[in-house]
Amino acid sequence: MTSASSRRPSAAPRGAAAVVELGIVLALVLVGSLLFGPLFEGGTGVLVATGAAGLGLVVGMVSAWTRLSVLPTMAVTGLVHILAAPWLLPDLSPGTDALFDVLAGTITVWKDALTLPLPLSSFTAMTILPWLTGLCSTVIACRLVMAGREHLGGLCALTIPVVAIVWGGRTTVMPTVLGPVLIALTLALWAAASLRVRQGRVAEAMENRDTGLRRAGVRGGVTATLLLLTAALVAAVAAPVTPTARTVLRDVFEPPLDLTEYASPLSLVRTLETDLARTELMTVSGLPSGARIRIASLDAYDGLTARIGEDTGGAARFQHVGETTTLAAVASDRAVPVTFTIGDYSFPWVPTVSDTATIATKGPRSTALRETLYHDAASATVIVTAGLSTGDVLSEQVVPAAVPADPKLETLTLSRVSLGAIEQVPSSVSALATEIIGSESQPLAQIRALQQALRTGYYSDGTKSPSPSGHGAARMASMVGADSLVGDDEQYSVLMMLMCRSVGIPARVVMGFKPATDGDAGDITGEDVSAWVEIPFEGAGWVPFDVTPDRDQVPQQQTTQQVSNPEPQVLQPPLPPQDPAKLPPVYEDQEGQGDEDESPWRLPVWLVAVVGSVLTLLILVALILGLKALRRARRRRRSGIESTLGAWNEIVDHASDLGCSAVAGATRREAAQTYSVRFPTADLPRFAHAIDARVFGAGEPTARMNSELWGSADAIVRAMGADRSRWQRLAARLSIRSLLRPAGRRGGGRRPWRRIRS
Repeated sequence: MTSASSRRPSAAPRGAAAVVELGIVLALVLVGSLLFGPLFEGGTGVLVATGAAGLGLVVGMVSAWTRLSVLPTMAVTGLVHILAAPWLLPDLSPGTDALFDVLAGTITVWKDALTLPLPLSSFTAMTILPWLTGLCSTVIACRLVMAGREHLGGLCALTIPVVAIVWGGRTTVMPTVLGPVLIALTLALWAAASLRVRQGRVAEAMENRDTGLRRAGVRGGVTATLLLLTAALVAAVAAPVTPTARTVLRDVFEPPLDLTEYASPLSLVRTLETDLARTELMTVSGLPSGARIRIASLDAYDGLTARIGEDTGGAARFQHVGETTTLAAVASDRAVPVTFTIGDYSFPWVPTVSDTATIATKGPRSTALRETLYHDAASATVIVTAGLSTGDVLSEQVVPAAVPADPKLETLTLSRVSLGAIEQVPSSVSALATEIIGSESQPLAQIRALQQALRTGYYSDGTKSPSPSGHGAARMASMVGADSLVGDDEQYSVLMMLMCRSVGIPARVVMGFKPATDGDAGDITGEDVSAWVEIPFEGAGWVPFDVTPDRDQVPQQQTTQQVSNPEPQVLQPPLPPQDPAKLPPVYEDQEGQGDEDESPWRLPVWLVAVVGSVLTLLILVALILGLKALRRARRRRRSGIESTLGAWNEIVDHASDLGCSAVAGATRREAAQTYSVRFPTADLPRFAHAIDARVFGAGEPTARMNSELWGSADAIVRAMGADRSRWQRLAARLSIRSLLRPAGRRGGGRRPWRRIRS
């Protein structure tokens, strides 16, 4: 007589129903993968996510067919990820080198994808994000569907579009189309599962599957599909507003670089123009005629130094960039290549040219430079935290920027830009600016008046006449309060910026180099160092203004003071000078520290491969032993007859691991007779008789009886391997035969994949 449980319809799909539901899951994954498009250029993210989804579908179906539980399925998925990703991902070079990138990227890609600028295709190993998302989501969704849990499977498949949105940017991809399609496919999966279960229940009640039930099921499925398609079409057409932006997870993350640990680049001017005047810092090729080399743009002042401004959250505005990351929105067809070869320039500030579109690193340290390269779009400043050193090569694509003439600038208005804060400015600076401008109201006339007033001063780098270095508030006050202005590029540029900002003119200081100062435009030395001021105009961008006097315009009292009366230099001591000679060692120390930080990551490829292989093997061994221990513990914890049967099942599983399987359908005593031929040292027939006595005897076996049975079972298990070699016993312990088809569930129906039952 057939029991009620055997007539109950299976919760898991079979045959055509499984094909339909898995097809809907695959469609969900493919549609959701389209949202990875904005994260990568050229559809790379979409292709990687769809390829991983296809592989995940295969893994999920195989694990469902072999009835793997949760942990083995996770282990197989991880193994597929480690073995396939280094060879299939397009931004990795196939080989053992990619293995380390995959292992590290599996952990770090979730953070890097939020802190790196889009598109992520500018960086290596970033396709791990869509790969892992597509692979894991599809495996889990497939296994849930095959276990009859379609509602959870549909939600799991939606993980792919959710990750693409949350880890992506603000750009949307056909939201009024993809949104309704994703919802319709999810509802279709749930509807298909509901129709299948209902059809099974009706068939069970009618005890006849040939009474038009199949035709009714097909008709219901077609009707549900048409309704869902109609609803999706109406939702796509009737959407009142098309969203153009969204709030994503990267919005709450601060840029990764903070400049507080770096000295102001402007403080290097005095060191470069004196101590390194004849030192070849770098060579440049392809530089457009008249172009300037930029090091940093400084738009904030705190009374001590000029610095790069910060955002409202207090973090620097720098973001990590790759070789193909666009630094400036310029016409790429006008770009020309410019190459910098670094000499005795050991600072982190990267030389660029206005406007630099892209920057790539070459040379023996190209990897270290590429991984520590940051760019601030607001100030057009690039910094490499690993520091530059001799032999580094920077290849840039540059669009030459023409400087408009005064007649053109007179027709333009000043741009409104966001600049850093200006604080602790001496009142004498703003008073001098007001006095110089006078009644001028036109912006360009005011700028030219301030520029001319500063250029009539005297130039001194402190070597032939007293001129303290630094540009703090005290230095600015003493410079303005003297009988005449005396200083170098450092002081004049900062003074011009403070004067402009005090009268409402936006301005910033730019520190860099003017090639050909020493007659050679290809070799950049410390003598070429310069600083100027940039002011933004509508339609023209940032326009440079030179405010430092000519270098041959030295103080007139220089010779007479040295010959006739040197005493005034003693009676008028300058403010305590800041020692610029200590600044270069700061950068050198930082560079050395950067090299030390990088050295632990430069492991030999063979060592990474060996360690990864050993760790993977140990994980698999621990997983197998753990699953068997968990299965034994769960069997023994049961009460009554279930614990008694568990003791016998433990022996059957151990026999299977040793390579001996009983005949299907045999009784325990028949199986014991079969086993006794292969395991003569174990008294299996007697143990099988004891099990039958407990199962078919009167009453429920007590805990004490079961404890004695389990003790006998453990002794029999040891006796079964007594005549085997050590390697055969080890192979039996690591065998997965009993995990794939454990005793007690071989003849039954298919159970939920996430459960471990005897």
